[in-house]
Amino acid sequence: MNADERTKRIAEHSDKADRTVRLWCKGQWKDFSVIRVEVEALLLNPDNRRFSAEKHLMENKLGHSLDPESSPDDERSVISILLDSSPHVDGNRVVGTPSTDYEALKGDWLDRGQENPFWIRPDGTVRNGNRRLAMIKRLQDDSAGDVHRRLDAIILGPDIDEGDLFQMEQREQLTEDFKVRYTDVNLLLSLREAAEFEQIDWADNADIERVAGTLQWLTNGDKKYAIKQLRAIKYMDAYLLDSNAERQYHKLLRQVERFRDVGWVMGKMDDYPDSQQNMLRLCFAAVRASNPHGHIRKLWNIFRDDRDRYDKMISGLEEDEAEWEDAQSNDLPEPDISVEPDEDDEDDEPPVPTSANYPKEKVRTRIENAVDGYLAKDRGTAQSLEQVLDRLTSLTTPEDRISAALEADDTGPVRQLLKAIYAWAEGAKTRYE
Repeated sequence: MNADERTKRIAEHSDKADRTVRLWCKGQWKDFSVIRVEVEALLLNPDNRRFSAEKHLMENKLGHSLDPESSPDDERSVISILLDSSPHVDGNRVVGTPSTDYEALKGDWLDRGQENPFWIRPDGTVRNGNRRLAMIKRLQDDSAGDVHRRLDAIILGPDIDEGDLFQMEQREQLTEDFKVRYTDVNLLLSLREAAEFEQIDWADNADIERVAGTLQWLTNGDKKYAIKQLRAIKYMDAYLLDSNAERQYHKLLRQVERFRDVGWVMGKMDDYPDSQQNMLRLCFAAVRASNPHGHIRKLWNIFRDDRDRYDKMISGLEEDEAEWEDAQSNDLPEPDISVEPDEDDEDDEPPVPTSANYPKEKVRTRIENAVDGYLAKDRGTAQSLEQVLDRLTSLTTPEDRISAALEADDTGPVRQLLKAIYAWAEGAKTRYE
């Protein structure tokens, strides 16, 4: 059915449910009449904010925009994105493995039935309840019997514009189950849209704080957390722009924690305007090299406490990135979300999609070594010496990795480092024996 046919079907074939629901709408409480509507007259909303980033990723892989109104395969693809873990493209469709959230939703529905009505437009497009509708449509496909052919719904008419509806959706969806209903990046995109409604000036930290105060109801009343989220959005946008991928947020799926820490670091740099550009470059390098988010935070500590180490890191980064910058190749590949991260591993951070010629290993190692050297100052002398000895021993036992490295070493860094260690050891021997 097209939009006109669905509108007519709903108007002529729906039944009154003899009850109302009360919702906050346009600055006041409003009662909406509940109707019983046929499932066939309802359309999954392809622009659902719940899965915006995943949808764009799958559309890129499929090579076309998803149109559940016109294509049964596209409807099944939208259902899979909403309900499945590890979604991936197979032929002309998105497929995946039913998620534990889907199984829980299905079990609750079969046990208790429908609790809250769907929100729909007059043409049957669902604006709140897409995941439940996807589950019902899958149940209908999987069942030979009659499964919930009519559902409770309320109609949101043309007097409720997109701005009003956005406010209603956020209050109902974000506050109902803050962590489960949206993946991190889609949550941030919803906050970004809300901030744009408030006419935020992303370049003005005071205005970010103003908007955070206005939108703190979206973060359980926590203004500081709202600021943290808005700063993450700001630097996600900056990173994508710097990577020739403006607004391609699907390329940052599962990377939000890194950008929260970039925002935190850059907030600390407000008092050092002359150093902000280098710090942002360093933070973005840490993202491109897939350094863990904890290392990104330590960049601020190194800047504050050990400026020599920081300056050395910056100069080394310039050397590492020189060839990559000259090549002007900075295209971000599509992320692979077909494998779910290990929920039991708190330190498991998926690698960041990075342009093929970026010196990822060099940069990652440079930042790791700087962070490790900075943290070593807080270790006891005996502990540090023991760690040094263990690491040196691991290079020769059980295999002589140093000899193998020297044979493969074309540019001489291993030899240079060995000479520096020899010199240090000779000096230490003279000084301490």
